[in-house]
Amino acid sequence: MKNVLLLFLSACLIACTKEKDTIAERYSDDYRTQWVGHIYDSVEGVRENYELLELLIPKDKNKDTLLNQSKFYVNGKLSKSSMYYDLEVSATDKKHFYKAFIQFHSEYSNLQTSGYKRDIEVSFLNYYQDSISSDVKYFRDEDIFEVGFINYHNDRFTGHITEYVDKDTIIDNNKNIIARIGKIAVTNKTTTSSFFIVNDSIFDQQKFSLKGMYKAE
Repeated sequence: MKNVLLLFLSACLIACTKEKDTIAERYSDDYRTQWVGHIYDSVEGVRENYELLELLIPKDKNKDTLLNQSKFYVNGKLSKSSMYYDLEVSATDKKHFYKAFIQFHSEYSNLQTSGYKRDIEVSFLNYYQDSISSDVKYFRDEDIFEVGFINYHNDRFTGHITEYVDKDTIIDNNKNIIARIGKIAVTNKTTTSSFFIVNDSIFDQQKFSLKGMYKAE
């Protein structure tokens, strides 16, 4: 029985080691995700007005921690100014082919105000035997996306969502465009690659300090 247990543990160890050596996992720990929070209520024990923030914490200590998802609560209710996603990854009948079901939430979700234009880009990686490729899908004013991707090694999804919102307006009798760009990294794991993060001007603006925050489980 002891020998059987040792063989089982050895097999598990070999399998885990092999997975870590795959193209999907080799550089997947550039950042780890961590939720933190900040309570605004002044009365101890009251938790009605607070924020929960997902941070991307770099493995390289010389790099900055970045803000990713955000959930703001006002009087106990989730505010529309939040920006976050729900993600579910499912295997398909086709070998190495997966489906990612994403629901994106932002202050511009289900926007009914006329004059606004909203476009969404969902970029993601495909993992082959010994190489990767990037792909992108485009959506117009949608919040629920279905994305098919390839992974020869496991079900890891690595991607990001970019939201473009603009509105034509008149300022001092001149036609102008008010524009906003929002971006969040998307993964179904607790670590992610820096592929879509490094040298990105939007993420560079999302540097974050942990001062005054508490760890959210």
